[in-house]
Amino acid sequence: MIQRRKMFPVWPASMLAALLLFGPGTAIAETIRISGTGGAIGTMRFLGEAFRKAHPDVRFEFMPGMGSSGAAKAVLAGLLDIGLCGRPATGEERDQGVAEFRYAKTPFVFGVNRSVRKTGMTLAGVVEIYAGKRNRWEDGSRIRLILRPSMDSDIPALKGMSLEMAAAVDMALHREGMIVAMTDQDAADAIELTPGGFGATTLALILSERRDIRAMALNGAVPSVRAAADGSYPYTKTFCMLTRKHPSATVRRFIEFVRSPAGAAILAKYGQIAVR
Repeated sequence: MIQRRKMFPVWPASMLAALLLFGPGTAIAETIRISGTGGAIGTMRFLGEAFRKAHPDVRFEFMPGMGSSGAAKAVLAGLLDIGLCGRPATGEERDQGVAEFRYAKTPFVFGVNRSVRKTGMTLAGVVEIYAGKRNRWEDGSRIRLILRPSMDSDIPALKGMSLEMAAAVDMALHREGMIVAMTDQDAADAIELTPGGFGATTLALILSERRDIRAMALNGAVPSVRAAADGSYPYTKTFCMLTRKHPSATVRRFIEFVRSPAGAAILAKYGQIAVR
């Protein structure tokens, strides 16, 4: 959901409340419950469909995105079997009993609404937008920057691009009247629906959800699986699966499938490189 400080309703609290209502004891045998960072959910649905061809007795329940931190909490509470995380598990989460399985990385991109004619930018130009020094596209139309909350996993990914970018992101987060999208799907919705919309997302989300968003070239590098693999597009986001320390045999089999050559082929189709 978006609010204007502006933020797009907060899923994590409501979703966790719904999960608590039904509780872990209501899960059907051979059902794998999955949620977490929204950018990973679309591809995980396709992975689940492929896994079921060999294991038709297994069912998947996909909850709306609740973010990386919400996923970790739900896994620890026994409310999810697999939490999808767009950052490494924290030391505290590991101490509490979370196990982490890295499985993919995807180009971390700047997406634009189709009304924007530009196909590429420099990182210095992106810094100007976040710092508030540039608010118009070349044709004079307004740039509508879509932000994420300060605690979202996209924020360290943005700040890690450069020292100048880190300072510009802090300026944007403290500026009044900004559009702030609470989830990955909210951010994609805002970019798609807002004329002049511009914001960070992932190639994985754009491709797996067939979003009408243009992923911009950055410093002349077009984001793709190949460019991320050979390093010519250096900005990526890593996805992890989180489980309890001793997941069920069914969950372990699915994790092995995701990290198999068959899983890697599906990941590549939707803008991701298999990693361990």
